[in-house]
Amino acid sequence: MTQPVDNSILHEIVRVIESRRKVPEKVIVKAREYALTYLEDHQRRLEEALQRYDSDRLNMLYGQLASKIKYQMLRRVPARAAVEPKPVKRPAVGKPVAAKKTAKPKAKASKPTRKPKQTNASAKKAAARPSRSAVRRAATRRK
Repeated sequence: MTQPVDNSILHEIVRVIESRRKVPEKVIVKAREYALTYLEDHQRRLEEALQRYDSDRLNMLYGQLASKIKYQMLRRVPARAAVEPKPVKRPAVGKPVAAKKTAKPKAKASKPTRKPKQTNASAKKAAARPSRSAVRRAATRRK
């Protein structure tokens, strides 16, 4: 079973046809872009009626529009992907530079550190607030 065509998309198609005297291939409704596909020769009939200024035929074709059209929402490219990556700097051609050796201090064997025990009141406060990772995830979802 197919989904019914959203009335706001149909109204936008009719508005574009009336204002531009052209049958659209894409429409924007509620900040979302939809690609349109007209079944059979419906698009050709609409264009012929526009050329003839035949309002009766246009109105008849508008009435059939819901059954003669399919639409698909186009995916937007995220803003981060649209930015071109910066070129990688490469070292100048010449003599290879030897890496300097640095002495690393030896780590002492120590006992693992423990977190101080939370009191009952501070444990309730910590449980009530979201974790930092949850806050970050929510912030990225909003974008």
